[in-house]
Amino acid sequence: MDAKGVIGLQVGRDGVNAPAQFISNASALRGALLGFFLAFREYVLKKRGGLLMLVLDDPQELLDNDNRERLARGLSGLAASAQLLITTHDRKFARCLVAEHREGSQHLSVHPVNSVHPTVFVAPAQEEVDRKRAVFLQSPDNHAAAQDYVSDLRVFLEGRIGDLFDSIAHPAYATTTRAVTLFPLVDRLRGMVGSGSSELFSHPLVKQFATDSAFLEGADARRVLNQSHHDKASITYMDVDRLKQIFAQLRMNVEKVHEQFRLHRWREPLDTTVAETNLVALRPLVPPVIAVPICPDIAAFMGSAPSGGSQDVSDETLDGTWFQGKSLYYVRGESLGFAIPSGSVAIVECEPYAGRDHNLVIARHKKQTFARRVTRSSNAIGVSLSAQMPDPRNSRATMTYDDSAVRLYRIVGAIFTDMAPPSGKGEATPIETVPELDMVEIAYRVKEDSAVPLALPGQVILGGTELTPPQLDGWEGKLAAVTLADGSSIFKRVGSKLPGALGHLRLFETIGGLGSSIVVATDVVDDIGDVPLMISARRVVGVLYDAV
Repeated sequence: MDAKGVIGLQVGRDGVNAPAQFISNASALRGALLGFFLAFREYVLKKRGGLLMLVLDDPQELLDNDNRERLARGLSGLAASAQLLITTHDRKFARCLVAEHREGSQHLSVHPVNSVHPTVFVAPAQEEVDRKRAVFLQSPDNHAAAQDYVSDLRVFLEGRIGDLFDSIAHPAYATTTRAVTLFPLVDRLRGMVGSGSSELFSHPLVKQFATDSAFLEGADARRVLNQSHHDKASITYMDVDRLKQIFAQLRMNVEKVHEQFRLHRWREPLDTTVAETNLVALRPLVPPVIAVPICPDIAAFMGSAPSGGSQDVSDETLDGTWFQGKSLYYVRGESLGFAIPSGSVAIVECEPYAGRDHNLVIARHKKQTFARRVTRSSNAIGVSLSAQMPDPRNSRATMTYDDSAVRLYRIVGAIFTDMAPPSGKGEATPIETVPELDMVEIAYRVKEDSAVPLALPGQVILGGTELTPPQLDGWEGKLAAVTLADGSSIFKRVGSKLPGALGHLRLFETIGGLGSSIVVATDVVDDIGDVPLMISARRVVGVLYDAV
């Protein structure tokens, strides 16, 4: 620093120095100045004391991606000794800041003064609402988590809908401004839509949102949202759980409406295709008419108890209610690996979610549909979708998207089908039904590792009809559960018979490379030696990952 207080930054290497402004780019210069400023602040606090609050407005400006992440980590380190107030228009940088210091930070969106906001209005950011929803979903019977989620959702909706009345023709300072809460805002929005006063209020997405049945007088969603404002503590977990799909759809739809508002405010053309191609919730399937026992004992599932054994009594039932709010996707290719092979059908939740690390998902990005596994680290920005190809020679690139650019639908089960591939492209295609759902006769809740890798402990295997030895010829390449004479049971892929005089023997192949293939005698002959003997076999038509 010279006598006039001007800071001079030098860049040097191997004894050669030059002024930084002639050598470094804007990101490096800005980063160096921010580093100096923060170090100087610590020095002043140590020598003279002062306020611990630090207010930064768009500190990431001019920084490249690497330096933005470094700044986020650096500011996170300051949070222990300073009160930080950081404002930014960059949502990606904001998410990075919050990810670096999740505990103790608030992520808020700022809404300007207009005819319905008498002061600057702050509401939970979109990512904060999604985080509260994830906590709610992971906390069964937790009333506080449900109350926090629905309360934040209501304030989020108020902020987003209120922005729609930021009119250039009728600015807030020209009229008396008073605060308006959620349902008066919805009523006002309906009036604007009815009059078609502008391109924005004539847009199909805005019309659809304003007339959503969740906002109608007497609707349960309206009652619970209103209750979160007037009597939040009286809301129960089940109040919110019954409406979780509707609430998720409202959150997604209001964000789509707000995107059109931003285009309108910037005098850019509105997206005329979004109402047709960017649906949020998937079309649910018609639940199958089934009511089958869920056997806690593999012997009961197979229909034959081992010698001297016993069967536990089933006290659980699988019926069509489990399939409510679910949709079906036919999986093309091997992108889900051994879990859901090519030609199988994935059962997915109709409502999108934030995506958890290692979950199997159907992902929709614009007009593309992917069947992938989510890869998400705790401090990463965005979501990565990896393909679990069984053959590494046919690998597919991992794709990374911003959270707002992709819709994720969690896979909660799989059906192993013989149906013909539907028309369509991409890694997965939506379908309305799969015939194997009508073939389910019994189910088994897996214990320990008896069905790995087909199913994990706690998951449910769907069983079809029993298979006789001659019927195994028509079931080659498909999955079956087999009970052996020694009382053990195996879950394998049916292989081919051995040739010639060994035709009473059949190979049962390993699934996914775990365990080993095994040769089994399917018919009783005079001398089978040490080869295990099949007592019974049953078709495996599907697996349900989620609890029933």
